[in-house]
Amino acid sequence: MKYCTSIGIDTHSRKNAICALSADTGVVAEDVLSEDPAQVISWIRQHSFAEPICCVYEAGPTGFELARALNGAGIRCVVAATSKLPYRTDRVKNDRVDAQWLARMLAAGSVREVYVPTEREESLRNLSKLRAETASDLRRAKQRVASFLLKTHTRYTLTKRRWTKAFYRWAASFEFDEPCDTFAFRQKLEAVLYLEEKLSEIDDEIRKEAKASKELARTIARLSAIHGIGLTTAFSLAAEVYDFKRFKNGSAFSAYIGLVPSERSSGKKTSRGPVTKCGNSNLRRLLIEAVHAYDRPYRGTCDAKRENARAVKCRKRLYKRKKTLEERGLEKNKVYAALARELCEWIYWIATENAA
Repeated sequence: MKYCTSIGIDTHSRKNAICALSADTGVVAEDVLSEDPAQVISWIRQHSFAEPICCVYEAGPTGFELARALNGAGIRCVVAATSKLPYRTDRVKNDRVDAQWLARMLAAGSVREVYVPTEREESLRNLSKLRAETASDLRRAKQRVASFLLKTHTRYTLTKRRWTKAFYRWAASFEFDEPCDTFAFRQKLEAVLYLEEKLSEIDDEIRKEAKASKELARTIARLSAIHGIGLTTAFSLAAEVYDFKRFKNGSAFSAYIGLVPSERSSGKKTSRGPVTKCGNSNLRRLLIEAVHAYDRPYRGTCDAKRENARAVKCRKRLYKRKKTLEERGLEKNKVYAALARELCEWIYWIATENAA
């Protein structure tokens, strides 16, 4: 759509630099405003710009509050995907120049907008990201304990696996020759126990939220029927994506996750590389972890009602696909990436089944 007035807003500081650009005459007005959305709305209305008007700012740490406020006030606002904006070669870069550049990119049609979630959707995303951050912290804390045992040449031989009840009992009573080593080990172990307890609380909150919304519960139930996807992964998919129908097809959803091959082709030569790794890194990691379930034989589901016809087809197809790729001699990481790419198609198909 062609806008008569394009307004660029630089929001990467405590002040918002704003620039209004007319499609006919160029720059109309510039200013520096506070981060309060009400002041931005008042400034736009005071100037009586030619309609239609559209505002743009880059996705970043400032979130979507400004976009929701402007759209709620009847002023069109889009949030630009930073990674999809044209590469800049400017020798001068400041807030005013950035606002001007954003307005020009919008006027030229070079802005790819991101989905602006509602406050409810954003709160669910925050819970999903908290779960991912806590799980990442827990992995690091466990690695510190394992590294400390390796460094001190201490071997745990009571059971084959660590992080069991037997391991925690052994670790709580184990004494090193040096008191400082014992103190350091106990502190590292306490960090693991604290994060495990915190992760358990987050999982309880996820279960609570999953039951609170019928629409969310329905999506989670559909996704949980897929082999390899549990409650937390299904919740993260539902919370981060929310509306799967906003994607044209499963391939578009795969591109959003960043699991499609990169390409550098010219003329008749086609050259494809590793996956793009653009988009949502948390969901990409979860789907790669999910396809690891296909390393083990399928032993049935604990609740037969969870499975539907498409989930059964998905499971059989991915097991067959994994076997085919391994017979071709493909390395494991590439096999997992290919399976996760195909799993995206099935997730989209199952999530949008009979959706209005």
